[in-house]
Amino acid sequence: MSRKAVRQRSMGLNAVLSSIRTLSTIIFPLITYPYITKTLSVNNIGKINFSQSIISYFTLIAQFGISIFAIRTGARIRDDKVAFNQFANRIFSINLISTLVSMILLMILLILPTKLLEYRDFICILSINVVLVPISVDWIYTIYEDFGYITLRGILIDLLSLILMLTLVKNNSDAYLYVALITVSTSLGNIFNFFHVRKYVHLKITRHTHWQEYKNSIFMFFINSIATVIYLNSDVTLLGLMSTNRQVALYSVATKIYSIAKQMFNAVISTTIPRLAYIQQKNKTEFVILLKRILNIMTFFIVPMIAGLVLIRKNVILIISNSKYLDATQSLSILSFALFFAVTANIIANGLLVILNQEKYVVIGTTASATINIMLNFALIPLWGQNGAALTTLLAEAVMLGISMWAARGYLKDLLDISEFLKAIVGSTIMFVITNLIIPFLSTNVILNLIEIVIIAMLVYFVSMFLIRDKILKMIINLAKEKLAKI
Repeated sequence: MSRKAVRQRSMGLNAVLSSIRTLSTIIFPLITYPYITKTLSVNNIGKINFSQSIISYFTLIAQFGISIFAIRTGARIRDDKVAFNQFANRIFSINLISTLVSMILLMILLILPTKLLEYRDFICILSINVVLVPISVDWIYTIYEDFGYITLRGILIDLLSLILMLTLVKNNSDAYLYVALITVSTSLGNIFNFFHVRKYVHLKITRHTHWQEYKNSIFMFFINSIATVIYLNSDVTLLGLMSTNRQVALYSVATKIYSIAKQMFNAVISTTIPRLAYIQQKNKTEFVILLKRILNIMTFFIVPMIAGLVLIRKNVILIISNSKYLDATQSLSILSFALFFAVTANIIANGLLVILNQEKYVVIGTTASATINIMLNFALIPLWGQNGAALTTLLAEAVMLGISMWAARGYLKDLLDISEFLKAIVGSTIMFVITNLIIPFLSTNVILNLIEIVIIAMLVYFVSMFLIRDKILKMIINLAKEKLAKI
């Protein structure tokens, strides 16, 4: 693919495509999760979520931090077809070895006489996704900013999975079938990727992996991935070990909603990483300007998202599950505030530090976050259950942001726009107060009530930001006018 073809891809279009893909991953659980929570018992839901948390650690070992390293390094040489093909084969070969190691470790763990024997059948089914990690190669599509294919593939697989799930999963005895369908949905995506990727490279195993050249960076990203998964998944794992399956199920509902919101923002951010890596090598001034713009746009949307989630927390929980899970509302409120720290830290860590080859500071931040998260989980879960687990996640995300900002302190003066942050807070506060006053007069139907709240909140926020002359809103309006004029 030529340099011209890559450059012609609009970052706005990439963001839209990535958002559509993420929206499909939102719509899918919004349809399936209420059905599954009503079809399967709370006990089975807890077992499945616990098994997924265990398998995530072995998926992590198989992935070995390769994706982030490959995106950063590959984006710089994507214009050189020969060099990129050699690089891709090396990464693919390293990934095969890491996956083999991961599966050996998983088999050893399942043989040992531990509490995991109770979950062994679920874990064995889910382990198929670990085996197929090397052929996923999403990192190649990200490097070439081919978000159109990723979006189309994801939507088609989600639709197929939805049809199969609603057709085949009928009662609590179908728990294993449900887990198999979860596995198939991921496996199909990996298989399609492996055959379609020939558009860019012809993958093959090579003995010349250049391991000595890559190992330091890959290990750094691997350690960072371990720490990230620990502070994201240790809550569920420790709840499963220290509490009940019901607590796991309640917390899983809250974290599912939180994860969906975070994925929406991170999906957009991920589309900018290859472009940032490419531009940083060509024009450092343009790199800083682009990164500042990304931070400002994220702030414009993330702050009202936090206030909005608090407003609609009961509605969302009732829609994706049922009234038995309403005890998860407090956990969701706590996790909502973690969004700001998580998304901002992601931009600074992956959009700045990683691209500048300063991943060691990202590792320090995630390791510190994971350590604090685990320590606080042992203290707070016995006291407050799932709410304690939510609070530890909030604190872990805040620590990650703090360390990332410290590491990037030399750039913060050029990147941060405090006035934009304060305007977003003012607009969101006005939105929250006015919408909260109107809620008692809205429909009592859960879905209609949710739609009404969202529409009113958005209108109030945008009007508020317009009145206080927010420059990001002005930029969005001008871009919209330009697009309409072209149409």
